[in-house]
Amino acid sequence: MKKQCAGNPFCDALDPETRAYLCEHSTLIVQMPKQMQSTDQGNPHLELIIKGVLFTFNLHEDGTQEFIHLIKKGDVLGTRQLFESLRIPEYNMMTLTEVHKCSIPLKVAETLYKENRVFAQALMENLLDMMNNLTRWVSMRSRNGTEKVQKVYELLQDLDTDMTMITQEDLALIAGVSRITVARAMKEIYKK
Repeated sequence: MKKQCAGNPFCDALDPETRAYLCEHSTLIVQMPKQMQSTDQGNPHLELIIKGVLFTFNLHEDGTQEFIHLIKKGDVLGTRQLFESLRIPEYNMMTLTEVHKCSIPLKVAETLYKENRVFAQALMENLLDMMNNLTRWVSMRSRNGTEKVQKVYELLQDLDTDMTMITQEDLALIAGVSRITVARAMKEIYKK
């Protein structure tokens, strides 16, 4: 597992002993593209993304989906579980590429967070980075539909996503626009 973590921003922020401890107590999970998963409140754990791209979304009662966050290599899911006062809403995930992640039991993460300054600092930096990314997504909402789709498309390309695997429905969900808007935007993208 250590070889898979090479170049991972979160793992690179840790000292060798902490990295080894995490590897010893984590389970490697591989998910194929387009695989969906719900959060498992009964089995709390952190998930460190080693490779790949996925996104989180909510399902509403009327069946509509709402994009929450694009997750990439180095991001950590489940950090809110470390803070008892935060209510954790259910959300779903869908992989856009093949995703490799390390599942770390929450008890292991809690111990490290309380007793290991390097781990706690890396986790806080990861949370700050994810908050900054959310801020960028919020500011993107002020753009017109075509610009949103183009930005999402460029971002996915920058993350080395195989764009042949990405459907117009995926782009519509992530950009928060209709499929008709995606079709218009794709005509513009293909012109370039």
